Amino acid sequence: MIGFLRGIGVFFGAMFLQWWWNTHFAYWGAAPQFLLVLTILLAARRGPVLGMLAGFGWGLYLDVARAELFGASALILTLAAYFVGIARRQIDLRALGPLAATTFLFTWGAFVTLGLLGLVFTKSFEWSGWIAVVATPFLNVVAATVFALIWDARDDR
Repeated sequence: MIGFLRGIGVFFGAMFLQWWWNTHFAYWGAAPQFLLVLTILLAARRGPVLGMLAGFGWGLYLDVARAELFGASALILTLAAYFVGIARRQIDLRALGPLAATTFLFTWGAFVTLGLLGLVFTKSFEWSGWIAVVATPFLNVVAATVFALIWDARDDR
């Protein structure tokens, strides 16, 4: 029961953190995508099914917050968790280096997927801007490293 309540707290706390950080600290569209990072970390540590469930819920939250392509964020986060689940069979994602590289690549993949979904459904490529596309993968790697260290420290107790 404690684990379930902790999971619910992390789920809603992550949404609050994403909103708060983007409201106060996003400059020129560049901010860490905490929900993408946590979806990747959850799928790497606990498995793709739990990652896909959390990613879908977080994606719906992002879709409600940004009403351009409803469902795109839910799809992107769900697919990210699925592909991390596939990758974790081949790569040790418990180590920080492979987790950072995976987060970096999946962040760019999320930008490209969002753009292509926009191209398909709205006839225009959804572009976040050069600063966001260049800076956000590095910010996500830092966030993934911090969250992984916190996760591992909690598991070591």
